[in-house]
Amino acid sequence: MRSFEVSGMSPSEFVAKIVGEINAREFERYLSVNLRGEDLAVVLSYMGTTQFDYRISPLGDGFRAELVGQSVAPLHAVFSDRFEDYFEKALAKVGATTI
Repeated sequence: MRSFEVSGMSPSEFVAKIVGEINAREFERYLSVNLRGEDLAVVLSYMGTTQFDYRISPLGDGFRAELVGQSVAPLHAVFSDRFEDYFEKALAKVGATTI
């Protein structure tokens, strides 16, 4: 997913909500979402590490996150569609819209 938009919350509020979703599904051992300065990092660590880096920019009362880099573990490549689907569903649950 190249980008997504969130309205009505700051990046830190978004991270708190998405981490809550991850923890509720007991995926915190494998998946993390963190703010790193102006970037948002989504990291999947299971039989290798895959990382997606998004640049955050203000947008109205929220923000837009644009993919600026990614590193995909060889074993994760075959599951990329499944991971993207799960991430899109989690984003929708916290009010984000994929672009």
